[in-house]
Amino acid sequence: MRSRAIGGKRYRTKLIPDRFLVRPNAVAGSAREPLIAGLCIVLLGAVFVAEILTPDVVVGAFALLPLLAAVWVLSNRLATMVAIVAVLFFGAAAAEETTNRLTVILLAVAVLITALVGRFYATGLASVLSTRGHIRPTIRSAVTPPTLDGNGSSHGLRSLTRRELEVARLAAEGYRAAEIGRRLNIGDRTVESHLASAYSKLGISSRMQLIRMAAKLGSPP
Repeated sequence: MRSRAIGGKRYRTKLIPDRFLVRPNAVAGSAREPLIAGLCIVLLGAVFVAEILTPDVVVGAFALLPLLAAVWVLSNRLATMVAIVAVLFFGAAAAEETTNRLTVILLAVAVLITALVGRFYATGLASVLSTRGHIRPTIRSAVTPPTLDGNGSSHGLRSLTRRELEVARLAAEGYRAAEIGRRLNIGDRTVESHLASAYSKLGISSRMQLIRMAAKLGSPP
């Protein structure tokens, strides 16, 4: 949780855990990429050694974990290399386990198709994330709050009540809530309530934004 001050009153907002998510192609082109690709191959080898040593148990399904990790974080070249190694391991397991050969083949098909779908999804998501910062909205949403910086400035001002406008003008001049309350003969909590309402109607979230638009609010009483 994160707190934000509005008019001297603190409001809690929920943090988006974006920093804790592993983005697609996260290590592509980095110095760590060959190391991670090698680790995925080692894990695949360990899974298939366990598969061969325990023919009565379908251990090969665990190969999906390092394979999905590879297709999600690696570049196309190294992800393809890891997938080829997985195919070779599945082939070796099918050749070794004659009694469960059909099971191994079906498992290989399911694992590889899942990894392929994961790679397509990772590639598409990486493309969207790479262009997200360059997208600019062209249509104003009906629920977008009007601000003094765009076409909705006059509507934002008109939506303020007389008291909200008086409080906003004084706050834009740098007066604190207690000082505004004394000048207007209202309580501090009433000042904070009016200021929070004015922030919402003007589409702003900080005192600095309010100060920057002081000229458009007019002179304080």
